[in-house]
Amino acid sequence: MRNFLYDYRRFARSSFLHARSSRENRKAHIHLLAHTVEHGLSLPHPRPGFGQDKVRQLISETTAYVGDFGADASAEIAVKALAAYVAFNRAGGAPIGDIPAAVDALATRLGAQRADLLGGTEDVTAEGIRQRAAMDFLGFMEARHSVRQYADKPVDPRMIENAVRAAHQSPSSCNRQTCRVYAFTERNAIARVLSFQSGHRGFGDQLGGLAVITTDIQHWGTVGERNQGWVDGGMFAMTLALGLHAEGLGACMLNWSETRDVDTAMRAFVGIPDNELVITMLGFGHMRESFKVPRSQRKPIDEVLRLDPALPA
Repeated sequence: MRNFLYDYRRFARSSFLHARSSRENRKAHIHLLAHTVEHGLSLPHPRPGFGQDKVRQLISETTAYVGDFGADASAEIAVKALAAYVAFNRAGGAPIGDIPAAVDALATRLGAQRADLLGGTEDVTAEGIRQRAAMDFLGFMEARHSVRQYADKPVDPRMIENAVRAAHQSPSSCNRQTCRVYAFTERNAIARVLSFQSGHRGFGDQLGGLAVITTDIQHWGTVGERNQGWVDGGMFAMTLALGLHAEGLGACMLNWSETRDVDTAMRAFVGIPDNELVITMLGFGHMRESFKVPRSQRKPIDEVLRLDPALPA
């Protein structure tokens, strides 16, 4: 019960279940509304003039946000999504009242914007996706193992950055992008952070890197989202492990199944704020040229896949 209350109070304090009070709360809602606009624009046949109430809410919240905190990437992405909405409706001749003028005023307030931040929609082709995604993915996955034997070799920070960039492409609820990575590569720092985790015995001292993966509860705002951080964070963690695998590194998930007291101590040591959930740790490093891994035989597919299951009449 103590541990349950520890988790409950964190969600109650940090989420915007009752009010969007923090900057991160407000930023998250801006991303949610911008994604709603982009979602509508990406449908096969968007309805001209759709979602004007949500669009006006996005304009209002972004304007207030910029007034309180100044322009940042979230505000720019919102404005670019709004500009795409205006362009779509202008092209179709749909009347959307004062929205174009309000978007122009907000864009002027932001000033010069970064060229690498985009919004709205983009045109893609199935063939283009297939070409970029062409690989033996089943073979790639079957070659992935939880590695517990590592070479004594430093990990290039660029390999970590590439893996995190890959993980950053993971799906997130309404594109709120809630996850963060605290990465360590110095041997003494790895050992000190690992001292809070209980599943690394026999190989933790060999790791070339350690990542603590978190998700920010300030991005969630309803009772129905109380578990969403674990979903977003779990997908991010798995993609990060696959990103490290793609870089030629070995990796091993290190569960964060710890009690309140251990969780509190590790947070204080690493500097993880109360508004973030610790999803997992992930150890990684260069593999030895030859080593053993658990066979970890998977169950037969017919025990996992239910293809077209019968539904009640």
